[in-house]
Amino acid sequence: MTLLTRIQDTSERLTASDRRIIEVLLGQQGEAVFLSAAQLAERAQVHETTATRLAKKLGFSGYPELRAQLQREVMEGQDAATRMRRSVAKVADGSYLADVVRSELAALEQLARSIDQRDVDTASDMIVAARKVFIFAQGHATAIAAFLQRRLDRFGMTTVMLTGRGRDVAERLTSLGAEDLVLVLAFRKQPADYAAVMGHAAQMGAATLLISDLAGLTMAPPATHLLAAARGRSGTEFQTPIVPMTIANAILLTIAGR
Repeated sequence: MTLLTRIQDTSERLTASDRRIIEVLLGQQGEAVFLSAAQLAERAQVHETTATRLAKKLGFSGYPELRAQLQREVMEGQDAATRMRRSVAKVADGSYLADVVRSELAALEQLARSIDQRDVDTASDMIVAARKVFIFAQGHATAIAAFLQRRLDRFGMTTVMLTGRGRDVAERLTSLGAEDLVLVLAFRKQPADYAAVMGHAAQMGAATLLISDLAGLTMAPPATHLLAAARGRSGTEFQTPIVPMTIANAILLTIAGR
């Protein structure tokens, strides 16, 4: 079981301090693999026992075992990146196109390890079963949200786009009911209105689906179903949009195939 899977399985039991530790573990993997529990806690600005408690909550015997798991996964990712470098070895140094191709291929390979078709099936079931699909997105996520809305509209589904801020979102949510679905696209950090939207969905008894990167693991409250995968080699590098777009396409093709 991967570290990502363990985090997803325990998302509802994670505390705010746990989520800060996870942000460092997943966002700064290259450095985190060398940190002690105390150093990790200091970087996350939480009590030094938090890392050990989190490790046990995730099913590890202690923090050393959690770190060993992270080290293995980082090494696997580096191996994948090395294979991609070899595939573009004939391209001259300094080619942005070659670097983008390598990075995108590595990100897609990681996506295949992070999300299973069963996860996509569940998301597709939720969309098909919904009376209305309310799509919430802000910032760069709105581009993928608009694409997804157009495709769902072509399937004859009823969609409502939740863009903008505060009052604009609230006004469009007034018709949300228990038979509906709130589909959220959010990357890098939790959107300002995320908690309010998810809280209202829970109050109305509506299901929620979140498509995100690794930041989705720390968003609160958690969604009914989460599809999350890294969009780059670390939180400080270019974050590709091809990963969430591929997730969206996988969902659409699964629905179309039925």
